[in-house]
Amino acid sequence: MGNNWYDGIVVGVDGSAESMAAVDWAALTADRHSAHLTVLGAHGTEPSNPHAVLGVAANTLADARDAVERAVARLDGARPGGHQVEQRVVPGEPVYVLMQRATSNDLVVVGRRGLGALGRAALGSVSGALAASAHGPVAVVPAGAWTGDPRRVVVGVDGDDAGPQLDMAFAEAQQRACPLEIVHALDPDQLADPGSGRRADQPSQAELEREGVRHRVAPWSEKYPTVSATLRFRGENAVDALLHDLSAEDLVVVGGRPHSPMVGRIRNSVSDAVLRQSAGPVIVVHE
Repeated sequence: MGNNWYDGIVVGVDGSAESMAAVDWAALTADRHSAHLTVLGAHGTEPSNPHAVLGVAANTLADARDAVERAVARLDGARPGGHQVEQRVVPGEPVYVLMQRATSNDLVVVGRRGLGALGRAALGSVSGALAASAHGPVAVVPAGAWTGDPRRVVVGVDGDDAGPQLDMAFAEAQQRACPLEIVHALDPDQLADPGSGRRADQPSQAELEREGVRHRVAPWSEKYPTVSATLRFRGENAVDALLHDLSAEDLVVVGGRPHSPMVGRIRNSVSDAVLRQSAGPVIVVHE
């Protein structure tokens, strides 16, 4: 995505403390990428809207205006990214409105309420539905997350289509002047490779996989030479590998393909699981 974001950042607000924290995080991100910031409040829902999210009521017009005004007042006259903050109050169900913005802006940002195990598994959150369905990068800032520059950026690499999340992760690490940790999950059975049926001079499956990951990461290390990047291989499932030693001060970047929240739960989507469990902000980068 590069260093400067010319299409801008949109942060959705509903008046909650979590959405105000998302405003703080979005404003700093706009500074880091010289991007203009739009604070958006949505109001009203059509009952027949196929994108409506179960259990989420849209704000009234007055609520949406109040949320936007409070968010802008919170910035206290600041000009994130060197630009005047744009205020938008638009009709429509929040997820659908923000999904549309995700196709034309560099990043859409929303907050996420603190949830217990049942709440994390339940359908109906704006953040979960948006991150699952949007055709564009979405950042979700959970309750209690650090809204300043992260202590590190963590990105998952799995498969051959990791380019979009690697580009996002390297760019964030560079712009925020923090280290980058690249994580790849290895099958524990591969790590315990006994070597049966393999000549002594032949590399193991795990060694071949490691080399393939290094090959995929190399172009991004060359593109961002100032980023201090470390490649970690962990013998556990992808979700646990990404969540390992994470704190509220870390920024996680994951890839994914647009899908409905229900499909994500059924397919055990890594991005959905990380989004529900991470204590720090998460950026989901769809192809």
